[in-house]
Amino acid sequence: MPFGRLTAAALSGIIDTTVALASLNFDFSLIKVEARKEYKDFGMQLSKQRSEEAENGLTHVTARKLGALFADIIPPCPHLISAYGLRVSESAKSSTHNPKGTKIDGIFADQLGADGTSIWAAATSGDPAIGVHLLACMLARMWPAPKAVSIWVELILERKKELLGPDNQDSTNPFSMMAAQISISRDQLAKWDSSARAWLQIADAAKQLPQKQLMLIVNNISTAVNEKPAVYDNVVLAWKSAMSTVDKLASGISQSIQNGAP
Repeated sequence: MPFGRLTAAALSGIIDTTVALASLNFDFSLIKVEARKEYKDFGMQLSKQRSEEAENGLTHVTARKLGALFADIIPPCPHLISAYGLRVSESAKSSTHNPKGTKIDGIFADQLGADGTSIWAAATSGDPAIGVHLLACMLARMWPAPKAVSIWVELILERKKELLGPDNQDSTNPFSMMAAQISISRDQLAKWDSSARAWLQIADAAKQLPQKQLMLIVNNISTAVNEKPAVYDNVVLAWKSAMSTVDKLASGISQSIQNGAP
């Protein structure tokens, strides 16, 4: 290749990389995407205050950041994500479980009803964010809030190490490097956990009988979740396994369960 063409190619590569890196200077966490159609009814049932927080507030920022951080390891689960959207929309339409505030309620009107902030924040942040919302629900189901938040802190720390490890040193992928620099405070994680925890209470009440029947079965199963000793490996394996299994169930494929993760 002539020297002139070689130089032009090199400069082109530098320019392309510079443009890509420059595009990362804006705060990607503020970007909002259109929610899947299965979730739109849910968004319409939120109070104005919760909707604003989910679309433009700190909870939206948390959803976007967590989605970006874990995007590469979340298995594709289109059937699960669609089914979940339909289920939460159904529950949110219930006036019993999601009452609407009125003028009579005064300044507390926007505080009434189901706290679905984390769901709508995830739905307007893309499928990876819905995946991490489901992880939040899993941790909230298993652990009290302080423990769940501590697990989140460790998951984020270990995921950043993973992104910066030798297996991910790909200089042509600046997005992985950006994700490794994401900062999420413990207060943000506590708020994220709290919203998921609040939603679980609504979901359990909306499906009280099926939930009781399920828990009677689950509580009689003594199978270990998995045998991974490290918190990060243990939680991520259980999360991915559960999502993939339920996705197949939602698509009509029967499953044979070998451990307690799903």
